[in-house]
Order: sequence, then C-alpha cells, then structure tokens
Amino acid sequence: MTDIADHEARYLALLNRQMLKELERELAPLQLGPGRYLYLYGLYVRDGRRQQELADVIGVDKAAATRALSRLEHSGYVRREPDPADRRATRVFLTARGRGLRPRMEAAAEQCIARLTAPLDSAERRELRRLLAKMARPLVSR
Repeated sequence: MTDIADHEARYLALLNRQMLKELERELAPLQLGPGRYLYLYGLYVRDGRRQQELADVIGVDKAAATRALSRLEHSGYVRREPDPADRRATRVFLTARGRGLRPRMEAAAEQCIARLTAPLDSAERRELRRLLAKMARPLVSR
C-alpha cells in the first residue's frame, strides 16, 4: 500500500500550492488577479498562441480562459486577434504593457523558487532542475 504521507504526489502538490500562493503574494501589487499571471507566463514562452492552446497549457477550460483574457485585455496587458489561418480561432498577443511586466514577474518567480529551494545546496538545486525538466519535457513538447 502507498504511504500518501511520504509520496511524491503529496510533495509535488504541496510545492505547487506553496509556489502559487507565493507568486500571488509577490504579484499582488500588479493587480493581475488570481492565476492571470499564468497566461502572461505562457505568452512570454510563446507570444501569439491560439487562445485554446493557451488554455490547454495552463489547464483551464475555454470559458475560464476567455474570462481571464478579457480581464487582461481590459487592463491593457494582451490583445486578441482572429487567427488569419482559421477565422474561428483567436490568437493572443502581449501588448507593450504586458511585455513590460516580464522583468518583474520573472523576479517574483525567482524569489519564490529561491525560498522554496533554500534548504538545498547548489548541486541539489541543479539536480532538482534537471529532474523536473526531464519530467516536464513530455508535457512541454505537446
């Protein structure tokens, strides 16, 4: 029987929740709203994604993505345009204002990661990064 108290799934879930809480706190002054920074991070990786692709990467349904992107668009961080290759699809682009947030958002993420990995020495942090990248590679390549 699996000991859920000492299981990778529990540790990953705890770390994920803590990271999200810390990011929310760090980014609160930007008034992005809960979870909306995930859309910006997704666009920093690849700007101009289809709205549905962005929703899939973040792991939300179409309605949630539409609401979040509407708020980001209203705040001037993104703009949406019809996809010229498929008029039924919508592409999402960062505005200059959205791109301007990147250094602050990256610094917030770095601070959160530094706090979470503080118990590790530099070799352990490198190994953790290597293992996480290996685990995430199939998810990122989709």
